[in-house]
Amino acid sequence: MKALAYDAVMAPLGWVGLNTARRQLVEGLSGRVLEVGAGTGLALPGYPDSVSSVTAVDVDLEVLTRARQRRTGVALLQADAQALPFADASFDAVVSSLVFCCVDAPATALAEVRRVLKPGGELRLLEHVRAPGRVLATAQDLLTPAWRKLFGGCRLNRDTFRLVETAGFHVVRREQRLGGVGEFIFARRP
Repeated sequence: MKALAYDAVMAPLGWVGLNTARRQLVEGLSGRVLEVGAGTGLALPGYPDSVSSVTAVDVDLEVLTRARQRRTGVALLQADAQALPFADASFDAVVSSLVFCCVDAPATALAEVRRVLKPGGELRLLEHVRAPGRVLATAQDLLTPAWRKLFGGCRLNRDTFRLVETAGFHVVRREQRLGGVGEFIFARRP
């Protein structure tokens, strides 16, 4: 039931640009890719043929069951971003879409992502983030406690860009959208 509700909420967002943004997130990737927080697999159909393998993880087994219908040949595993069950330097790229707002310990999760990425590997995030303007950021701060309870721990006001930098990644591209509350972050592991 949770998976169907998630897809129902995401469908209108997809129509107004989220599906396109997810395709842009994975464009040009190659090699072995890990998708962290795959949810119901909405990004899975967009992976290019240059990707040799996709492994997708999520903490929720129900949503992974729905993800299985989105693309064949994907390894789906129930796992927490804060304790990834992979050897060091296992992946050429790690992708995540609208996930780090919900992770309880994002610094721990980003350290895990860094660990499983090969040196020089790419981290690509699509996130909603803390607004750069004071008025909207204050509104996010005020809404976040209730929002977290309603939407699975999602924090409207997380500064994901700063977390990525602090985790030791080299940011190669940052693209803010929607007045700064949406953001692409493309980074590399040194």
